[in-house]
Amino acid sequence: MNQLFYTRHLYQIFILIVTIFVSCSDPTEEIEIEVDWTNLDLKQNFQDGSIKSNGIDKNKLASGLDKITQLLDIYSIGIVYKGKLITENYFFGDSESLYNVYSVTKSVLSAMYGHIIDKQILKDESIQIGELLSIEGSKKQSIRIDHLLMMTSGISDDMQYMNQQDAVSYILDQDLMFDPGTWWAYTSAGTHILSAILTGLTNESAQDYAEKYLFPELGITNYYWQKDENGINNGGYGLRLRLKDMLKFGHLFLQNGRTANGQILSSNWVNKSTTKLVDFREDFGYGYLWWIYISNNQPIYYAVGYGGQYIIIDESKALVIAVTSSARSSAQYRDQLLDVIFGTVISSFSKVN
Repeated sequence: MNQLFYTRHLYQIFILIVTIFVSCSDPTEEIEIEVDWTNLDLKQNFQDGSIKSNGIDKNKLASGLDKITQLLDIYSIGIVYKGKLITENYFFGDSESLYNVYSVTKSVLSAMYGHIIDKQILKDESIQIGELLSIEGSKKQSIRIDHLLMMTSGISDDMQYMNQQDAVSYILDQDLMFDPGTWWAYTSAGTHILSAILTGLTNESAQDYAEKYLFPELGITNYYWQKDENGINNGGYGLRLRLKDMLKFGHLFLQNGRTANGQILSSNWVNKSTTKLVDFREDFGYGYLWWIYISNNQPIYYAVGYGGQYIIIDESKALVIAVTSSARSSAQYRDQLLDVIFGTVISSFSKVN
């Protein structure tokens, strides 16, 4: 009987200790289940995360997001950290809205070039376009695919090409600004030539090719891609995407070109295209239709569209940020936006192991 009393006494003490522990703990605290952010199935929606997740300075991030919400030209912002959707905010439109991403289109086209090289439809990016197109003039014939990808082709940025009956001929009939490979100059017209070459190589428009090999792997079903009079998708700025699909495209690069269903782009292409191949200064440059910024010796690469459209990837933090803005936004707005993103938002997240 004494033993029974002793056992009951111990049990009551145990219950008391557990009760005290539970009552003193934070009732809002939940066990955080991590996901394998290196191998997500990007056909599926991102799992919801929280600003309170491990590795996030929640006060600093909240401060940064609050500053962004005060900017008048912001349309939407989404952040994925370690494979989870931390925030998805809409100030103009909603989750199904198609945003004109302008020159973010170029980075999507770059990915498709990686794909046709991976599939050996194109041997490599050193091929001269004179082997692929009928062009007059030896200098123009000597333009290489990588010149077009790095914006060193010498093709002028004449934005009237989409208003022409034959956009490709219109672009190639103009004089070069400089000899190919000798200088850098931004050119949407040059990337339209890339779209035309891709169509010639695959016998499919960029849109049709993406619908076979890229968009389905990212669950992208709702989009629009402008075409010229001859059915060539605008290589420079003609794509409209949902915010969540911008995040998925960025996450494909964070995942080194793969999803849970297999390798979509070779890791070699992902790494090469997002490397600083053109030096503007020590901390800033250009890859294959991607912008590169070096922060604390860590490269951050991003796709940029006119007016403040961005897909930003920081691999060291397993971080993808997508932003859409009014095309009529001011340079001051864009400077303020990037100052907050790079100065506050990104630094709110810890590096991953």
